[in-house]
This record gives sequence, structure tokens and C-alpha cells, in this order.
Amino acid sequence: MSWTVWILLSSFFLALYDLAKKASVRENAVLPVLLCSTCCGCAAFVAGLGVCGKIPEVLASTSGRALGLAAIKSVIVATSWVFTFYALRTLPITIATPIRASAPALVFVAAFFLYGEIPSWVQAIGMLAVFGGYFAFSWAGKHEGIDFFRNKAVWSAIAGACFSALSSIWDKYVFQVAAAPVETVQFFFQIGLVIVYALILTGQRLLRLPHDRFEFRFTIPFVGILLAMADWLYFRGLAVPDAPISVGSLLRRFSVVITFVLGARFFHETNLKRKALALAAILVGVILLCI
Repeated sequence: MSWTVWILLSSFFLALYDLAKKASVRENAVLPVLLCSTCCGCAAFVAGLGVCGKIPEVLASTSGRALGLAAIKSVIVATSWVFTFYALRTLPITIATPIRASAPALVFVAAFFLYGEIPSWVQAIGMLAVFGGYFAFSWAGKHEGIDFFRNKAVWSAIAGACFSALSSIWDKYVFQVAAAPVETVQFFFQIGLVIVYALILTGQRLLRLPHDRFEFRFTIPFVGILLAMADWLYFRGLAVPDAPISVGSLLRRFSVVITFVLGARFFHETNLKRKALALAAILVGVILLCI
């Protein structure tokens, strides 16, 4: 299939993942949700490889380099999710998810510094539109008592988006420059995530740091399973030779439109016209960046 089909399918599953994530983490302990959902996603992915008979192939293609690439990705993604989940627990989904959708703009900035890509005047307008979207969310948030520039949850969401952008840059290197096998990297990436979250949660308990009460919900397993499916589809798209990371990241982030509409309905959120305007500004900006 074309790389665009892979990534659009990934976008659909990513939207379902965002909805399950909000339902799981709302008024709940973040780290146990992350660990439980990741364990379920890892188990589902390994089971899928087993059904397809690919586990021997994955093990045969295992190397020290593949393990290192997967380990670095696990740390980057785990950091992004910790920030994102803490933000999502507090913020409305119609604010938290669009902030994360601005990650392609951050990918563009990173590509400018890392690869020397000079923005055109159209792309410069796109950057201004993205930042304008942030200010529009600030305006919308004030109507819900959220101080956009002083709220810790907002900055946590922005930090999550920054690490998400870093993850996209790393994906390009892993699958296009290093040409690492998709299933092998994801196999050890999923295992690495479980290890990272288990270590963080164990450290939290041993140090007796303050934490919220954990409540298991039926949506928690679907968080990991849906994300594992979305990631596999996305990695397959990126593995296609010459698939542009900037456009791929943009297509995947259009899941935010589905999340915005369904999230507003399921979680009964308000102030939607102002938020829709801010979301439109961010999406237009990201599109201009990719022209």
C-alpha cells in the first residue's frame, strides 16, 4: 500500500486511542494507567507477531544496534507520555489533544536546526498560524478558568508535544537512515516502555512520593492495544522509501479532528466554537508548513 494509506489508518486508530486515554486517566493515577495499558499493548503486539509467525524473523534480525535504537525511542516516548497523561488528566480533551497536534510544527523547527531546511515565506506564515492557535487556546481557556501561560498542565502538554516531535525526528533516523526492521524495533520498543514505566513506578513507591489512588477501568487495556496498532501502521508508512516525515507527521495528527468532535460529545465539554477556531489555526499552520 501507499505510505499515505498506512498513515491515515494510523490516524484513525490514534483518535480512538486518545479517547480511551482520556477515559482511563481522568481522575486516576497516571503511572499505573501507563504501565497497565503499555503491558496490554505489548502483549497484543507480541501475540499479533506470533499469529503471523514473525517472532522467529524478529529474533533473527535482532542486533545490538536495533536494541539501542529501540531503547532510545522507549525513553523518548515514555517521557512524552508521562507529560501528556498528566496534562490530559487535568485539561479538557478539546484543549490537551490539539496542543499535541502542534507537534509537526515542532518537527519542522527541529528539522531546520538539524538538517538545515530553510523555511519558505509560506512556511513562515504557517509557523505564525500555529502560534496564533496557541494564543487562541489561551483566549478559549480563560473562559473555563484556565490560565494558559501559568497552568502547569498546559506546560506539561507542551512538553509532551516537544518530546513527541523528538520521537518523530528519531523515527526518521531509525527507519530511513538506519533502515532498521520495523517489527524488530517495535517489538523491543514495546518491551522497553514496560521496563521504563515499571522502574518509574517502583521508584515512586520506594521513595514514597505522593500519588493518586488507582482505579482499573475497562478502557485501560484498549489504550495500549489501540496505540500499538496505530504505531505499527505508522512505522509501516515511514518504512516506505522516501516517505517524508513532515507530511507523514501531519497526516497522522489529523486524528485530532476526530478526537475533538467525539471527545466533546462523550465528555460533554463546552466552549467549543472558540476551541474549534484555535484548532483550525493550528491545522492550517501545519498544512502550510508541509507545502
